[in-house]
Formats: sequence, C-alpha cells, structure tokens
Amino acid sequence: MSYPVMVDPSKIMAMELLAQLYELVAFAGEHTKLPIFVSKMIQITLKHGMSPLSPLAFVQYGNYNVIIRRNYEVGYHYVKLGLALMKQSPSRAKDCQIIFHSAYTRLHLEPMQTAGELFLDAFKAAMKSGATRYAMKCAYFYDVTCFWSGANLEELARSMKETIKQMKFHKNLLMMSFFLQNVRMVLRMVGESAVPPQMDIISAFGDTHNEADLIDKIPGAMLAKHFNEFYEAYIFREFDKATDCADKFFSLHNLTKFSGSPMYHRIL
Repeated sequence: MSYPVMVDPSKIMAMELLAQLYELVAFAGEHTKLPIFVSKMIQITLKHGMSPLSPLAFVQYGNYNVIIRRNYEVGYHYVKLGLALMKQSPSRAKDCQIIFHSAYTRLHLEPMQTAGELFLDAFKAAMKSGATRYAMKCAYFYDVTCFWSGANLEELARSMKETIKQMKFHKNLLMMSFFLQNVRMVLRMVGESAVPPQMDIISAFGDTHNEADLIDKIPGAMLAKHFNEFYEAYIFREFDKATDCADKFFSLHNLTKFSGSPMYHRIL
C-alpha cells in the first residue's frame, strides 16, 4: 500500500469535487450512479498518487457494495483497506469523513454498540479539524445508534438535547429536521414533551423552513420518518398507525431499493 503522494492540484481538486458529488447523489437517492464517482476517484488515485480523500474512495466503494449490492465480504474488504490507507496518510484533515462512512458498513457486520462508537470518533476528528457540518452528522448518528443499541434513555435524552443545542448554534437545519423525530420519540418514552410536533427551522442564511417540507423532499429522510413513526406507534400499542407507517416504509424502500440506514437493516 505504498503509493506516491498526489501533487497535481487539478487532480486534488477533482477528488474533492467527486467526493462532494458522491454525497449529493447519495443524498438524492440516485444510488445506481454512485459507482461512477468512487471508481473515478480510485482510478485517479492509482494513476496520480494518494490524496487525503483516496481512503474515502475505497470506503465509499465498500459502502456501495454492502448497502446497495448486499455484497458484504467485498464491501468489508474495501472499507478495511480504506481505513488502513487513512492511517498511512500524513494528513488528518479527512479522517472524520473516512471514519464516518466506514461506520455504515461496520454497522452491518459488527456489533452495533461498538460500531456506533465510530460516530463518536468521527465527531472528535471533525471538531478537531473544524468540520462542524460533519460533526453534527456524526453527533446525530451517534445518538440514534445509541437509541437502537439499547442505551439508557434518560442519559440519551440529555445527550440528544445537547446535540439539538449544537445544531441550532451551527444552524444545521437539515440534520436538525432529521433528528427531531428521534428526539420526540425518546422524550415521549421518558415522559417529557419539550419539542413541539412540528417546528420552523432557521437556516444559516436566516431563511425559515418548515421541518416537514424539508423531510418530504429527501427519500432517506422519509424512510427514517416512516420507520421511527412505526416503531413509536408499535411501542405505544397504536397498531393501526404502526401498520400504516410500515406499509409506507416498505413501499418507499421497494421504490428506491434503499433501506435508509444500516441500523434499520439490522433491526428488520
């Protein structure tokens, strides 16, 4: 795994662009297009040397194999390769992204309690490098993984409130809109109701957005919403609502061929 360092500025910028495109396309639910971006990143790496984002390309290719193609052995191999390359890289600037994305595959194949700790590691790396947007994503996934892995609800409720406070401070409206449904469910379970059913969220630019409008535009967020609402209804014995939410989840899952989260794959 001894490769020369990438020095061509145009190739380094191309890697940055491809990594951003991968995230945007994945976010939009266009999963059949994902191999285009990571294959090109790997091709550039093999031809022009290692950049700080090269390990991420291998990790994301591993995620594609595990989450979309259900090829666990191949996907896990590429994720471990990406993490090994990350350790050899002289730069720590992209560690948060690499660790964060590696957790997706590892949630499929390792105990949820230990794999979920990777999101906390990624949060620390993100804060150290000043990548607050990624830090908020990591905090969101860490708290949610703690919930599904059976953490103490009282402690989790306090952690979630702190995460919401940080999201408000950094005006990360997208992550907040994802997270609020989980927060409401946990607060209901511990006998609190501090968060209203729907909220208007203010962006970094001062624009006000309706929480439901944001979620309804994103397939992954809709899958998470349906699953969380199903689980909450089932726990509180609201079986008609639970059945309706489950039908919506599987209908959208069959349409997008995406489970929404590796945590749901493990639970289902």
